[in-house]
Amino acid sequence: MLRRTFTGGLLAAGLALGAMPATAQQTTRLNISMQPALYSMVPLHLATEQGWWRQMGIEPNFSSFPAGPPQIAAAAAGTWDVGITGSAPGVLGAARFNIRTIAISNDESATNVLMARRDQVEAIRANPASLRGQRVLITVNTTVDYVLQNCLRRWNIPRDALQVVNLNQAQILSAFSTGEGRLAGLWAPNIYTAEERMNAVPLCSGSDADAIVPGNIIVRDEFLTRNPDMVARYLAVILRGIAWMKANPDQTIQVMNRFYTAGGVTVTEAALRAEVARRPIFGLEEQLRLMSRANGPSQADRWYQGLGEFLQQVGTVPQAPPTSAYLTDAVLRRIAENPQLRAFALNQ
Repeated sequence: MLRRTFTGGLLAAGLALGAMPATAQQTTRLNISMQPALYSMVPLHLATEQGWWRQMGIEPNFSSFPAGPPQIAAAAAGTWDVGITGSAPGVLGAARFNIRTIAISNDESATNVLMARRDQVEAIRANPASLRGQRVLITVNTTVDYVLQNCLRRWNIPRDALQVVNLNQAQILSAFSTGEGRLAGLWAPNIYTAEERMNAVPLCSGSDADAIVPGNIIVRDEFLTRNPDMVARYLAVILRGIAWMKANPDQTIQVMNRFYTAGGVTVTEAALRAEVARRPIFGLEEQLRLMSRANGPSQADRWYQGLGEFLQQVGTVPQAPPTSAYLTDAVLRRIAENPQLRAFALNQ
């Protein structure tokens, strides 16, 4: 397991917010878990470049993990307090370690995709039943497998009618490039590699098949209980990053390029722009609407219900936790009700 710990360089600035430190120099260490070179993590990098952590009285200590499962496993030892992760690890963390999801980092549904070769895609769309008996390259028990399940349901094709080949993402790209498989199940940034180098095009995404794949902004429940103000300040920083990204798309591409390069990932500008275009992000007001249970289950509840059922079906979790046990809008509401935190989160 890769675990890289470092403290981001910050600029000095001052802002007193309620229970927060009276001056920018009074900071408290916060252990933040993340994964490198992913779109959902860009606000963390942006906050370091812009000096927002210190403005919120936070000294960030980042732990970087290569994937969601080891990131979630590290929560058991209390090595991190808050973080950002994928939807499947978020549900796994809720089931095993009482991890709470306090906001949605982005909607990854359009970037979890079944890809087909350009010269075959129209024939498949016209006759999906032609996929019966064909080899589909997929990373099983993941969000793209969740997409496969829902796409097959849409096409009225049982899973056992396909030859499902379980490979990791790098293996899928290698095999698909040599002509193996009729379909390849990929997520970003691998989908851009397939598009640019293998003449592949999206056939069916999570957005197409109502297999919504939201990313999670998370916190250990114990830490949230003891440090609600700190968690609110952390989330306010993330939301400010999201607001900045929505308002500055061209500058966001430049920030992403620096962040991805630092994480050892090289992608084209076209791929970076595709990330922005295909992965919606949500500001404070949008988050409150997504998480609101004022009229029954929230939109986020409905998104995670289907994913949880899938993860239970494939054995990732023995029992999917009820969404009410881990999705909470309490931190969002805490920000919205504090004028200074609200203005900071809205980048005003």
